[in-house]
Amino acid sequence: MNRDPPSPPRGDSPVWCPPGSGELLRCPSCRLQLWEPVTVSCGHSLCTPCLGGAVPARCPLCQEKLKLLGVGGPRRNVVLCNLLEKCEDRGRRLAGLVARVRHHLTRGEAKEALGMAQKGVELAPDDISLRRCRAEAFVALGQYPEALEDLEAVCKAEPTEHEILAQEDAARPRAAHRGSSGPQAGGDSGDPASPSARAQDQEEELEASRGAVVSEHIQGTPTPGQQQEPGAEAERQHGLLAANEEGTEAAKCNQPYLGELLSISDLECSLCIRMFLEPVTTPCGHTFCKECLERCLDHRPNCPLCKQSLREYLKAGSYSCTVLLQDIMLATFPAQLAERRELHQAEMAELSNLTKNIPIFVCTMSFPGVACPLHVFEPRYRLMIRQCQEAGTRRFGMCVYETGKSFADYGCMLEIRQLELLADGRSLVDTVGGRRFRVLRRGHRDGYNTADIEYLEDKKVAGEELQELQSLHESTYELAQRFCEHGDVASRRLLMQHGPLPEKEEDIQASADGPMWCWWLISILPLDPSFQLRLFSSTSLRARLTQLQRILLALLQQPPAAHPLPEHSPRGHI
Repeated sequence: MNRDPPSPPRGDSPVWCPPGSGELLRCPSCRLQLWEPVTVSCGHSLCTPCLGGAVPARCPLCQEKLKLLGVGGPRRNVVLCNLLEKCEDRGRRLAGLVARVRHHLTRGEAKEALGMAQKGVELAPDDISLRRCRAEAFVALGQYPEALEDLEAVCKAEPTEHEILAQEDAARPRAAHRGSSGPQAGGDSGDPASPSARAQDQEEELEASRGAVVSEHIQGTPTPGQQQEPGAEAERQHGLLAANEEGTEAAKCNQPYLGELLSISDLECSLCIRMFLEPVTTPCGHTFCKECLERCLDHRPNCPLCKQSLREYLKAGSYSCTVLLQDIMLATFPAQLAERRELHQAEMAELSNLTKNIPIFVCTMSFPGVACPLHVFEPRYRLMIRQCQEAGTRRFGMCVYETGKSFADYGCMLEIRQLELLADGRSLVDTVGGRRFRVLRRGHRDGYNTADIEYLEDKKVAGEELQELQSLHESTYELAQRFCEHGDVASRRLLMQHGPLPEKEEDIQASADGPMWCWWLISILPLDPSFQLRLFSSTSLRARLTQLQRILLALLQQPPAAHPLPEHSPRGHI
């Protein structure tokens, strides 16, 4: 369930830092040093305590609406947690934890403070500050026996600290009272395991261990029955927070430069073993290059590391860059990051070349100016389509399969007009045919075929030959009109699927591939694919028109039922 992000503390609490402070490792919500950071769907990273076990309705930094993408709750960012541990020594980490506990206490969030204090005590059982913080949280929650136990441990470690002893004396009567009230309600007051007996034993042990120090302390400390001055407790808490803040500021000033603590290996993608490029963090907390993750999701909708299902993440279709990780890389290794980006740009430039190593989609015949819808589900072609989009060309070659060659010697460039990404990563791609080409050299890249090509161009004619060609063009177009108006059910269905016969061009030699209506006609006629390929590879418009005229005359001389037409539009399924 989404909830609103916690509001920053009010007043003059010294744990709050203004948003313009600019430290990389500070939480944008509470402005304290990050603690077990979680990266949310917009790409910003927040402390786990700030999230409180749920994703906020909106990011406190960019106000983008956040989504929980199917992992049951926010997961900490593994890479950022590792970076934080490497950048902090144990003392600095514990100081930050103490500051967080006190931050929660001043806001009245005793349960959150106790949870963090418990983690800290597990991390450092001998740390006095954490024990004292946990005792304060216990007192705030009314768990006086537990508070007394922590305070006794603090007294044994620092028996001369008057303030701790005062806290203990304040907790002791309440612990004893709480313990003695239980048996009166229906228990055995003589049970050694009862709360009152335990409190009494703890009191006797403490009295024996403190000796004269306790006497001195009692003389200078108000008894529980005495009334403390208003605001005394608040002043004490403020003083402790101020002292802790001074320690935090000193640690911050002495913090080494991040570049001296981190290495490039700390910022490497576990898939490509190169520096992160556009790092994205999955809902399960793992981080990868955007391109690397997309390629993995082409094969399986699971995290490459922990195998957590990422179906909801894939369905969302947007991968936001992890802002903090990007900022850390820019601050620590700017030259290496620039080199990584240049390498990626070089790879994209290679993909944008429309004559060298162009991607080849081996599927079906396509023709200039004719739509070719595709259903793309095979991982290698999902990658190919995405790379064409990223390179900016939005073009790739289409060839039919040919035995012994992997694909035919001739093909057509296709341009992506529209792409619909489905929830499971498949896509419906609307393309249209462009230039024809001949394959010069075959190759492979990232699992799919590539080719060096040269574009085909019809031979131009002039003078008397052009007049004869124009006359042939007119007569063939009239036959095509008669064929489309034949009137049988199959032809009507055909026109509904493919649209009407395209208009004839004024200049039949304006296009390098000749009139578009010829290709539209070739694509719908019931022709053998090998014959289609022969017409396709011809660079003589006269030869194509002559062959089309013969075919149309033969079809028009037959009864309508004798020349069945394809009932479905050509759709490639790969």
